[in-house]
Amino acid sequence: MKFAIHNLRMIRARLRQNGWVLAELFLVFIVMWFLCDSLGCMKYTFYRPLGFDIEHVYLLELVKGGESRDSSLTDADKYWSVLEKLQQEPTVEVAALCYWSLPMSGSNSYNSLSAQDSVWVNARLINTTGGYIDVFRMKDDARCPFSEMPADRNHVMLSQATVNRFKRRIPEFSQDTPLGHPYDTTLTVTQSGTIEAFRTYRYGDDAPCYFYRLDENSVKKRYADENANIVFRVKAAADGDDYRARFVREIAARLDTDNLFVADAVPYTQQQHQFEVLNGDTDKVNSQAIVVLFLLVNVFLGLIGTFWFRTRRRRSEIALRLAMGSTKSQVFRLLTGEGLLLLTIVALPAMLVCYNIGMAELTIGRTELISTWPVKWGVLRFLLGSLGAWLLIALMVMMGIFFPARQAMRIEPAEALHEE
Repeated sequence: MKFAIHNLRMIRARLRQNGWVLAELFLVFIVMWFLCDSLGCMKYTFYRPLGFDIEHVYLLELVKGGESRDSSLTDADKYWSVLEKLQQEPTVEVAALCYWSLPMSGSNSYNSLSAQDSVWVNARLINTTGGYIDVFRMKDDARCPFSEMPADRNHVMLSQATVNRFKRRIPEFSQDTPLGHPYDTTLTVTQSGTIEAFRTYRYGDDAPCYFYRLDENSVKKRYADENANIVFRVKAAADGDDYRARFVREIAARLDTDNLFVADAVPYTQQQHQFEVLNGDTDKVNSQAIVVLFLLVNVFLGLIGTFWFRTRRRRSEIALRLAMGSTKSQVFRLLTGEGLLLLTIVALPAMLVCYNIGMAELTIGRTELISTWPVKWGVLRFLLGSLGAWLLIALMVMMGIFFPARQAMRIEPAEALHEE
């Protein structure tokens, strides 16, 4: 306590000299908070679990060529035949066929369901066979698995994000709440369970979805002339760097049906990368990282330079303290304590400014100034960013004091006083 009071008196005695340091620390803290907030959101978003797994998952690349040898076959017949053949392959753990339903894909379809005839929630439609959940290792209701849900339009599974949207508008909403179709109020849709929260791509928020199961009959009846996607999970023991080449060389030809040919099996990690590039996420991340790195380097050099210059100008004071009996560690603690106290003094008003900037994002809307990531603004995010900013600046302050102070302490006190 006495140490802090002594430092406060020193700061007060040098108020005019410390004024520009306080102003610089104030601005640097705001900039550093922005950098820590951006980096924190980026890291959290990048590493936050997707809610599904794409390791050992492949997407079939299918092409149509030439005239059909059997005019009685529809596209749905051919896709279903490929799926059945694929499921018989020894290296394949599970496979699924779907329409406009893949994660990290630009192909989507949306619709709304209602609760209590007045609350509508729009969500993405996942039209797929029962193996979809196992292919992507999603988590459904163990008591009512998706693979056993009736394959019709009157039974649906909701993702957790969809349930949350309903609950925000209807607090008493539950799995027993009946749902209605948007254009036919006479039909009732029964909830068959819930799919745990997941994101359809790495930089997205939890996805609101309606899951409808397809079987052979529904596929051939409703999607006779539509293009489908087929994904499959390879057994971990059979997968490897050469699996794609082996698949094309040894398996693909066995899956061909009529004029529908299997051209390739693309690892879903590659699909993820392509989607992020096409969606602009990769460019956004790279641009954000460059800006953050540029600002961080400039702040680092500027702040260290300021305290380096400030400490060198106090060589005579350091020499005098050593001559009066202070130890080198005591002098160093005094200088660093003063620097950290200056930082703490400006941190409080700077945090107030930072908090108001964050609240502006919350009340006005998501802004490019703060973050484009799906990390909700809150007290925890604000405090973590402020703590990170304080620690980084404190490190810079200590580095800016330590080296020149160590050089000053190597000079004999009499020599330093003589130079002064």
